Formats: sequence, C-alpha cells, structure tokens
Amino acid sequence: MPFHSIIGHQRPIKWLQTAIETHHLGHAYIFHGEPAIGKRQTAIALTQLLHCEHPVFDPTPDACGTCRSCYQVEQAIHPDCVIIQPEDGQKQNPKIKIDQIRAIEHLVIYRPLVGSHKVCLIDDADTMTVEAANALLKTLEDPPNHCLFLLISSRPEHLLPTIRSRCIALRFTPLPIHDIAEFLTQHSTMEARDCTLVSTFSQGRPGQALHMDPEDLHIKLRQYWALLFGEHHTSAAQIFDISDSLVKSHQVPEAIYWFQQGLRDLLLLSLDESNSPMFYRDQESTLRQLAQQITPQAILELSQELHQLERGQQRNLNMQIGLEQFFFHLQDQMAHVQGGVRSQQTR
Repeated sequence: MPFHSIIGHQRPIKWLQTAIETHHLGHAYIFHGEPAIGKRQTAIALTQLLHCEHPVFDPTPDACGTCRSCYQVEQAIHPDCVIIQPEDGQKQNPKIKIDQIRAIEHLVIYRPLVGSHKVCLIDDADTMTVEAANALLKTLEDPPNHCLFLLISSRPEHLLPTIRSRCIALRFTPLPIHDIAEFLTQHSTMEARDCTLVSTFSQGRPGQALHMDPEDLHIKLRQYWALLFGEHHTSAAQIFDISDSLVKSHQVPEAIYWFQQGLRDLLLLSLDESNSPMFYRDQESTLRQLAQQITPQAILELSQELHQLERGQQRNLNMQIGLEQFFFHLQDQMAHVQGGVRSQQTR
C-alpha cells in the first residue's frame, strides 16, 4: 500500500517524503499512536518506496505499488526487509525475544540487494524483553549507513529511554470520522449508513473499523440503551440483578463504554439543542426529551461516576457495588425527569 493509498496521516507522511527528497532520512524511527491506526501501513509504504523499481517523484515521492519489489514488501518476502513481531507462542503476553533481534544482526551485515536500504520493521516494539531491547540498543548505537529501523508502538513509554533517544519519533493521531467513513466506503462492502455508524465507534482507527460488525453495533446500541435509560432499574431488586449480571458475564468494561457514549450524547443535546447525537442516533427524539429535563451538571456527575468506576477496575475495587451506586444515582435523576414531565402535563 503506497503513501497515496493511505487515508490521513499527512503530517508524518510528508515528513518522511521530505526526508527522502532532501536525502536526510534518519537511521531509526518510532511510529507511535493508538493501535490499528495506520502506523504499520505507513512503514510498509516507506519500505516500498525505498525498494520500488518504478518510483514516482511528482508531485511527491511514492512507490508505484505494482512492481515486483512493492509486491514482495507487501507480502513480507522481500530479501532486504525483515519484519519482527511478538511470537505467537505466548498468547496471553506475547514478547519479542532476543533471538529475534539477533537475527537482525545477520541481516544488517550485508548491503541491500535491490533497493537503497536494508529495512528492519519491528512491530509492537514495546513488547521486547529487556534482553531483546538491550541487543537492539547495541545495533542502534552504531548502525550501518544502509540500514533503516522502523519501530512501531502504541506504548512508546514502555521502550527503553536509550532506544527512544536514538530514534526519530513520529506521532500518528486518530483520523476524523469522515475520513474513516471514506476509508470504509473504499475498502469494505458496508452500506453508507453502516459506514457512518462504524466510523463513529472506530475511535479514529481504520484498522479497527475494518473488523467491526455494524449489526453487532446495532444490537449493542439497543441492549445498552435499554440498560441505561430503559425501565429495568425502577426498583432496588432490578438494580441488584442487572449489576450482578454484568459483573458475572464480565461485561462491566463494555457497559461502562456504552453508558459513557449515551451520557455524552445526552450532554451534547443538553448544552445545545442544535447538536445531534453521535452514537445513539436512533434514539434522538427520546434524547432530546431527556435533555430538556436534566441539567448538564447532573449528566457530568453521572459521567464522573463512570470514570471513577473505570479507574476502579485497575485497583480491584468491587465493581458490583460501584455499578449499583451508579444505577441508584441514575434512577434518582430519571425520577426527577419523570416528575418534571408529569408536572408539565398537569399544567
């Protein structure tokens, strides 16, 4: 996938193209940003450009994407390119081990066979063991002129500071919703309505968007809307049952996420009625009615409770008690809303 096929990320791509044009390409880069955002594809596009048999330089440097070398890079079979990633053996906590890094040493000894560089692409570089990281550091301290190291990470702070100091860091940011929708239109068979829905929930990550099922999103929207604003928590017994069910089914993190989106939509409409909901679009009319009866301060307090509950997961707090407290506070707010509606109807 050449640069021209990548949606978004114009700033890091322009940086790399300018470095090639001016012959100032560094020997090591860290591409960092959220997972599935396009870091690896950009690294592949750069590698293709360095080995392309028919590169394009007008208006900007780019690979053709169709020659033999571009194909070999795309398929990870190019003789001048090696891709290192965590081993699959330890699925719970896969690591890049020292033997994998030592394999790079044998690659960098020889000059490139086809292109201008030997490229070492290390995906999920933050998963290197300490031994592997130290072995890579030795190579980075005195790299051959013909070698390019591309480290990809969604957690650059987990890399050794000495490794970070020897690399040029390029940050990749989430893409706008309309860019993700355009990407899905070009690379999927989703209908336009589903492209919009998926792009909204993709968090700006094109790789994540491709693997999302719009039908599953519709189901979850209905499910969590019913839990958040339905009539299932009108009594203490129902609240206890819902909280217990979410905890036992290990759905608490997912529930917190979907509840946060519902409250976000409600807050948008409460602050300005000209806004439109981003997530629960099918419930817009109900959200508008609720937004007229509940204050932004009350919504923010509920959102803060969810945030504290989310943080509590990392501290092993009792999730069931936290959920019950949230639902009771939500019940109080909904009672005020319903009371306001009834008082208006009797006037």
